[in-house]
Amino acid sequence: METLVGGRVFQIAFVVRNLDDALERNSRMFGIGSWRGWTFGAALHRVCEYYGRPTDFSTRLALSDTSPQFELIEPIDGPSIHQDWLEQHGEGAHHLGVVVESVEGVVDRMKRAGYPVIQSGSGFGAAGDGAYAYFDTRDRLGLIVEAVEPPTRMPPVEFAWPPG
Repeated sequence: METLVGGRVFQIAFVVRNLDDALERNSRMFGIGSWRGWTFGAALHRVCEYYGRPTDFSTRLALSDTSPQFELIEPIDGPSIHQDWLEQHGEGAHHLGVVVESVEGVVDRMKRAGYPVIQSGSGFGAAGDGAYAYFDTRDRLGLIVEAVEPPTRMPPVEFAWPPG
């Protein structure tokens, strides 16, 4: 049996209505001491598509320094997988992120297995070498799977939590 995604699950992501409130809740619940945050969107990509068409979206997101990493995502603007999830399901678990060697290779295997790409992007990160693809695995897993080629360097942190 061919492994479709492979790699290791490194991230558990949640879509939230208010990032500041979610940082407080998740920090208290799981004992997470610090978060790094950014405004992230299509403008920071070389290529960004939603259902196979160019998109212009923005989110606020925060990443924990834990393993696995927690990601909190607050949709701000434009059509995106995160905004759709919030409208259809409300706040909660959204996706598992898996580090892969080749997003392109995973896209090919997942498409053959019947899991289409919902949203994808490439050319993000400080060096423009990051890539990702979100796959529609909701019917089988109850959430989304994201294949990620992490960038070698993240852009400068916009905000940290707790503040100060």
